[in-house]
Amino acid sequence: MEIEPTKVLSLADTVAAQPGAPAAEVDLGRLKALEPAAWQQLFDSYFKKMYSFAYARTGDPQLAEDIASEVFAGAAKGIASYKPTGAPLSAWLYRIARNITADALDSRRRKPTVSVDEIEIETSGWDAQVDLQGDLRQGMTALTKEQQEVITLRFFSDCSLAETAAAMNKSVDAIKVLQFRALGALRRAMTPSTKERRR
Repeated sequence: MEIEPTKVLSLADTVAAQPGAPAAEVDLGRLKALEPAAWQQLFDSYFKKMYSFAYARTGDPQLAEDIASEVFAGAAKGIASYKPTGAPLSAWLYRIARNITADALDSRRRKPTVSVDEIEIETSGWDAQVDLQGDLRQGMTALTKEQQEVITLRFFSDCSLAETAAAMNKSVDAIKVLQFRALGALRRAMTPSTKERRR
């Protein structure tokens, strides 16, 4: 099975992409039969999302592209044993992406980072002195691995609660709690302390 090489994706096209219509689910039977057209459709629908997830976690465009490509290689190897659970196929792809990204980060022994040069986030009610680029990058590194993942899936990859829950092997309620805590921790990390504001 041959998948066309991907174009080089710019930061603005990936991390800062505006949410669009959900990608169409590909027929599972055709994927299991290893039909090239079905795999090309899956690749075209989800490569950008896998790249965006990996880039937000690693901060490295080349590594993110490698990880995104490995997701589809891993999916092709595992499709024969894949069993539908009611969750979208994309949740399975995100689970593969999480594992590959975690392995890549472990092997490089570095903390994940996120680039925010092109990211717009809701800041109403936050201190106006927050330096979004520096503070969000620093704030993300202060979160736990699971908190980073839930923020990345929900806000950088535009996953629904159900899709995030399936990708992280948790219940929707558990994701809601994790997201609430992650956003609280991120807000605290990004808000200048009283001492800093007085300087």
